[in-house]
Amino acid sequence: MLLLAGDLSYANKIQQLWDTFGLLIEPYASQRPWMVTTGDHDVEKIILIHRRSFTAYNTRWLMPFDESGSNSNQYYSFYKAGVHITMLGSYTDFDSNSDQYKWLQADLQKVDRNVTPWVVVIIHAPWYNSNTAHQVDYESIYAKADLEDLIYQNHVDLVISAHTHAYERFVSILL
Repeated sequence: MLLLAGDLSYANKIQQLWDTFGLLIEPYASQRPWMVTTGDHDVEKIILIHRRSFTAYNTRWLMPFDESGSNSNQYYSFYKAGVHITMLGSYTDFDSNSDQYKWLQADLQKVDRNVTPWVVVIIHAPWYNSNTAHQVDYESIYAKADLEDLIYQNHVDLVISAHTHAYERFVSILL
């Protein structure tokens, strides 16, 4: 299984590039599941030009959101080999009144840690990083403010993010 934290093809709004990317990955994606979430290059929304967000993603990448009780292809969860994996949308509302937040809260609370000892969250925009160019990204700042307590309260074991094009790891931030 491949877990991909967004920025799938860098095709942005060019549908032919999305098609080319699909042809390129087909030999690999047809052999094992690809579980993905969206990044900033997958949004596609430009006011007055392209009003619908995530057109290529929602058309080409149908994730098991319905099976996990989510009402959006942007966020969902699934189980694999003793791990509960939750994919979140950095570019979908996540404040405490949002559907994503309420879904995440319910999703994490229903995990039976006796059966599923590991919980992993994957989100595109990192809440912590040393790249000064990305420490002011609003989606990172607001998601951290809105979601971090929920992540800690539910004892998530690992958060994986992307966006900064660098490998970094941290020990537990909350000690």
